[in-house]
Amino acid sequence: MYQRISAIEFSILRIGEYPIPSIIDIVNSIRLAKGSVFAEWKQSDTAKLFEDHGYKNKNKKQAGGYFF
Repeated sequence: MYQRISAIEFSILRIGEYPIPSIIDIVNSIRLAKGSVFAEWKQSDTAKLFEDHGYKNKNKKQAGGYFF
């Protein structure tokens, strides 16, 4: 994990842009780690953003946010 994060940091310094796919991959690795690995992050407010809150459109065409 350390090497992957270091590679992202060097990429940012070298190119000046954030490699979004690599960052998403790191976050998903942390998020989906088994057991108590990264337990502190899993209990953080940031981790709560990834929880399923159960929002669903039951009737898509009737919903106010339906665009298609």
